[in-house]
Amino acid sequence: MQTQQQSIADCIAPAGTSDSLLLDFQFPITQIALDYRSTSEALEMAAIAVEAGFDWLEVGTPLVTCQGLAPVRAVVDAFPSIPVVVDYKTMDGGSRNVRHTKEEGAQVMTVCANASDATILSAITTGKELGIDVVVDTIGSKDKASRARQCHEWGAALVYLHYSADERSADPTGDSLQWLPATLDATSGPVGVSTFGVQDAVRAARMGADYFIIGHPLTSANDPLNTLKGYVEEVKGNYCSRH
Repeated sequence: MQTQQQSIADCIAPAGTSDSLLLDFQFPITQIALDYRSTSEALEMAAIAVEAGFDWLEVGTPLVTCQGLAPVRAVVDAFPSIPVVVDYKTMDGGSRNVRHTKEEGAQVMTVCANASDATILSAITTGKELGIDVVVDTIGSKDKASRARQCHEWGAALVYLHYSADERSADPTGDSLQWLPATLDATSGPVGVSTFGVQDAVRAARMGADYFIIGHPLTSANDPLNTLKGYVEEVKGNYCSRH
């Protein structure tokens, strides 16, 4: 991990790649969370995010909960050149959700780090068979660093640190970066963060995170296009590769 004393100019390196990814993407990866109740709202924001330069589109948990799998196909069809993540927050049925992801044309799915070993392993195994990348979300996991290392060893494409909305409501001073140093020390695999704005995203980028997720804190801005453009520019401009 880069030291705090090292200048940003020294640590900014050409974008890196991950050998574990089935999709060949360059880091840093920026992802917009489409956490809406309707497909029409999600498609409208997806178009803005793509124009702003986001790399991945996430069909968020609220959208899957309210609308099922139909929005996945709608986003895939509307943006065929952009990878689509389905954020099931899988706690069981890992293999099943990988198959659903494949059937709807998306490329990435999520499983929770505090799911059973069997669930995570079934998702990763089936993902490798079907060409679907598995992202592990550490939401609710007690030892995020150790679990991240374990999931990378099993073959997870990415692991990301997630300070949840409920945790944020209970303690607005916290964010995902509190776990980032220990997790970066624990694993050489790509590590991401859920973020609440540009400030914590820039801090994470300078620390060596590879994957950045943002949603309503910025999508609800008065000028979401320019706000999201600023987010992407700041992440890419401050990214300090560990790879």
